[in-house]
Amino acid sequence: MAKNCLEKVDNMTSIQDRLKQVFDSLGITIYQIAKELGENPSKFYNILNGRAKPSYDTIMSLLACYPQISADYLIRGILPVLNTPEANAMVSDADEDTAEIPFVPVRFYATFVESYADGIGATDTEMFRVRKPVLKGHKKAVVLEISGNSMSPQLAHGAKVLAVPVSESDWEYQSGGVYAVMYRDYFVVKRIRDNELLTRKYLTLHSDNPNGGNVTVPLHDIRGMWKIVTIVEAPVE
Repeated sequence: MAKNCLEKVDNMTSIQDRLKQVFDSLGITIYQIAKELGENPSKFYNILNGRAKPSYDTIMSLLACYPQISADYLIRGILPVLNTPEANAMVSDADEDTAEIPFVPVRFYATFVESYADGIGATDTEMFRVRKPVLKGHKKAVVLEISGNSMSPQLAHGAKVLAVPVSESDWEYQSGGVYAVMYRDYFVVKRIRDNELLTRKYLTLHSDNPNGGNVTVPLHDIRGMWKIVTIVEAPVE
């Protein structure tokens, strides 16, 4: 019996090969999948190139985001690659897989800044529908619209991103990521590289686009901070 089991394992295609077949069958790119799951595309490139193996959480996220993927194929290599419509026990309502999140478009930035001190409720803003797996349990998340091209090529003008608030007690520890920062009467999306809030009481915000420029903000001018966790919609360039 043990020998038969070992033979089955030896004959099974690798997880990398099965993932390639799944992505080909879905007709979507690694970038699209990474964006949908809120992951870095390099993670999937490393997996497909055999430099890493997908974690349990990654496999479960794929199955949750793309229910048409056959779990039997992805985990055990048993065809078919995708579930057929007849194999589904029921058709799920798309509304059950999504949630409405407060949306702050560019035209609402000024109002958002003015109203921030009083709090922004769902009735005060537009709403944007986001897939629940993308939310990953983030609390008080908002969807922001990117203005301008200072963060291109990663974030183009008009892109929609999911942002989660950063507690004021944690501002001084943020670095390396992209953040929405409200200071004085401004609301900008920039990258934090030089966080000297703890030592010199100021924060330097950088543009990814070399022509976008940088800005230095004193601690006492900062009113709010949100970490950009994923792109939920992006224009085709």
